[in-house]
Amino acid sequence: MRIIIRNAVLLFAFSLFAQLASADVSGNWIFAVSLGEAGSGNAEITMAQEAEGKMSGSYSGQLANGPIAGTHEGNNFEFTFTSGALGADITYRGELEDDGTVKGSVIVQGQTMGSFTGKKNM
Repeated sequence: MRIIIRNAVLLFAFSLFAQLASADVSGNWIFAVSLGEAGSGNAEITMAQEAEGKMSGSYSGQLANGPIAGTHEGNNFEFTFTSGALGADITYRGELEDDGTVKGSVIVQGQTMGSFTGKKNM
């Protein structure tokens, strides 16, 4: 009985690790961004996953052109940049979906102001 329980725990742990390790949002993306009444548009994002849950890259769109910095864990990611157009820090918080797309929230100065969807730019 102990062997069965031990094997079940090991299998569960391996499955969980495999899921967490398999998500990778590195690459070039096109995001469709909606900020409600403030408007909508597209942005080009380059994301690179680094060690210890860090991420870097660049953002090019109506809100800004410049570097991003953030974190990733499993299918979830978050990055921030400073928008000269809005004079504020913008955070994108999203999730990699099973179909390879991403979706999430756009947060301005700590308040959710919109949403985004994205696909890899091939």
